[in-house]
Amino acid sequence: MQSPSVPAAPDFSASLIARVKNMLLTPKTEWPVVEGEPTSIGQLYVSFVAPLALLAAVLAFIHVSLIGIHLPFGGTIRQPITTGLMSLVMTLVGAFIGLLIVGFVINVLAPTFGGVRDMRQAVKTAAYAFTPAWLGAVFGLLPTLSTLLQLAADCYAVYVLYLGLPVMMRSKPEKAAGYTATVVVCTLILGFVVGAVMAGVGIATGGALAHLTPASEASKAAERDQAAATVGNVIGGMLGTDEKGKQDLGSALSKVAAAGAAKQSSGTVGSAATGANSEPSPQDAGQAVGGLVAALGGALGGSHRVTPVDFQTLKAMLPAALPGMPRTNASGEANQGLGMQATNATGTYKGADGSTVELSISDASAVSGLYGNG
Repeated sequence: MQSPSVPAAPDFSASLIARVKNMLLTPKTEWPVVEGEPTSIGQLYVSFVAPLALLAAVLAFIHVSLIGIHLPFGGTIRQPITTGLMSLVMTLVGAFIGLLIVGFVINVLAPTFGGVRDMRQAVKTAAYAFTPAWLGAVFGLLPTLSTLLQLAADCYAVYVLYLGLPVMMRSKPEKAAGYTATVVVCTLILGFVVGAVMAGVGIATGGALAHLTPASEASKAAERDQAAATVGNVIGGMLGTDEKGKQDLGSALSKVAAAGAAKQSSGTVGSAATGANSEPSPQDAGQAVGGLVAALGGALGGSHRVTPVDFQTLKAMLPAALPGMPRTNASGEANQGLGMQATNATGTYKGADGSTVELSISDASAVSGLYGNG
């Protein structure tokens, strides 16, 4: 008797290669396919993010620890193997966390550009748009033009993101460029902030013996505040914000760094002297991060701090009719995220032949910081 055939297990490697190929070569036709897939964030990490992020991390390890970095005037610098392996792990962890940060930014900004919030779709958008950047790590192994080629891969990733946002987040196609630019700017700034905060925490905490004296704690706090103020000035200068925006950023950075330092010290010798209550609560840490995000959004307003026009006012500005097309519907809403505020109003107009036109009016509180100091 012939035994019944068992269905073959899905070939994840084949599907991964196919998805990578399509995102690189035909992203415009691949995004609609991705949009309809019910992939969860967990499945996405296991089947797509982890393999590509690991590949990029391993390639970076080979570059800095085995091949080495060639200096312009001769010689090669190689990172010790142990340090390189630690960097590999941290790079992988950073990729996982960074992906969620980008997804969060995409999701929060969606309504501002006529889209719909959906965290699962936002993370999928970030993950698949990262494909060229992850594979661009291969160029790091080349003896020449590696930096230029990696930059080209990153630019292509931005283009893939531009194609995917209107499909995945259902944003208005005419707003895709602004949506993409805002996501890129916010992502770069948040990445810079996280890196600066982690570096500041590492400098401020010092060695284990430094936790034993009150004087060292005060000195570390002063160094932390000074470092945070410096970083706040740098970021504020990049955004063209005013002094208040820079001060808010510095204060928020200091609070996040203090929460991180307190968390680290709670597991050291110093925690025995200060007691178990020295560990910050999750609420405190969450408030610190939330304050940083709000300060960042406020700084995006540049040197001109304005409140967006109320959406009811925008609705009143919509014409009652277009030539041969009476208005059949008018709606408006106000959104807030990342410390930014936005309002919009939309009118729908229908002609006698069944044709439809949609007219939207929007206002935002962060335009000057994103597009210059005019």
